Amino acid sequence: MKCFTKILAISSLSVFLFGCGSTSKKAEPAKEVPPEYPPLYELAEAKGFKIGTCMSPENLQNGNFQNMVIDNFNSVTATNEMKLYSLLDWGVRSKDGMPAFKWTNCDRLLQFCQAKNIKVRGHVLVWDAYMTEWYFYEDYRNKTFADAETMKARMKYSIEEVIRHCEEKYPGVVYCWDVVNEAVADGPGEAASGDKARIRKSRGGAKNLYYETMGRDYVKWAFKYAHDFVQEQGYDIKLFYNDYNNFYADKRNCIINLVQEINSQDDVINPTGEKLCDGIGMQGYVGGYGSQNGCMNIGDIYAIKETIEKYASLGYEVQITEMALRNYDNGEYAKKQHAEFYGKMANMLAHINETANGKFTCWAIWGILDNPSLPVTDYSYKMNGPFCGMFQWNCKPKQEFYNTCEAFSK
Repeated sequence: MKCFTKILAISSLSVFLFGCGSTSKKAEPAKEVPPEYPPLYELAEAKGFKIGTCMSPENLQNGNFQNMVIDNFNSVTATNEMKLYSLLDWGVRSKDGMPAFKWTNCDRLLQFCQAKNIKVRGHVLVWDAYMTEWYFYEDYRNKTFADAETMKARMKYSIEEVIRHCEEKYPGVVYCWDVVNEAVADGPGEAASGDKARIRKSRGGAKNLYYETMGRDYVKWAFKYAHDFVQEQGYDIKLFYNDYNNFYADKRNCIINLVQEINSQDDVINPTGEKLCDGIGMQGYVGGYGSQNGCMNIGDIYAIKETIEKYASLGYEVQITEMALRNYDNGEYAKKQHAEFYGKMANMLAHINETANGKFTCWAIWGILDNPSLPVTDYSYKMNGPFCGMFQWNCKPKQEFYNTCEAFSK
């Protein structure tokens, strides 16, 4: 059983202990007495959803981080260790010519979560970004790209092998998978003209090699392979499409078009009209990218609420999968503002299932710790902000954490 987390009560009243006898010495202020709350994950469960964070191999070596996770969270996402490019073992092939895998870091995370009774979001089976180019070569080496049929077989094998490994070694630990990540382009320049789902052909000038070798149907094939394998094996796993900037109307509409297409009946991929995709993941990086300008905007909370409700109204489970409430300023005013903003976000999510028909099932936070030492050129500095956390760098809770517990307790 996980231990209770102690929350410091922040009181506006001063409490004094008065000395005995005739002494005229002034009384010292009393120390604040921390009340006990149930663990954060229990408070979230009462509102109908899991609460999670991410873990890396470095975090697994940090006792303070481990205890923070054990005490407060019931869902974990690997930062990189369950992405396909991290699992592929270059230079090694199975007997049938399919790719081989290395499981060391993935297994370490799953072993930890299994031992501590924490569920895992599988992330991610298919993602064009950072993907190893050799995976798409005909023989993995000669830089001649494989044809569509070869790549479909390779994708099917990879998806099944990853799901099978996790389920057979750690049954029931992985409760959902992001099947495809970030397939919707930010603008029409990275997609084919007239594509209502705006499936990306390129990212920042680099070609999407899944699209190049398999065509735009690669997304639907991925869900078909994952869905059929999960159903055949009887695994209790939900399948998600995951993306960023969902709460901007233009991209949200393209994501809806894509997911509706994934689940639509067609003669080749889905002739029986199965619901291949169960839910939509919203990454949730909120605020200015690398800049305080645009951070802590209350309108973003309303936009996220609207998006959750919209996806839920279409019958999809919804999860916030990688949230960071950005903050780049450690001044007193900014710290107070950020803590209040965190509380407002938590308050909205505490009540979201009242209007989302119970379809909101996880809030996963990736920007969980402050990291004041990050240089401004660092990727995490821009993506999260150095003062975005619910906890300090030493894993001690901030006012953001207290405000979240308070919001969930109402």
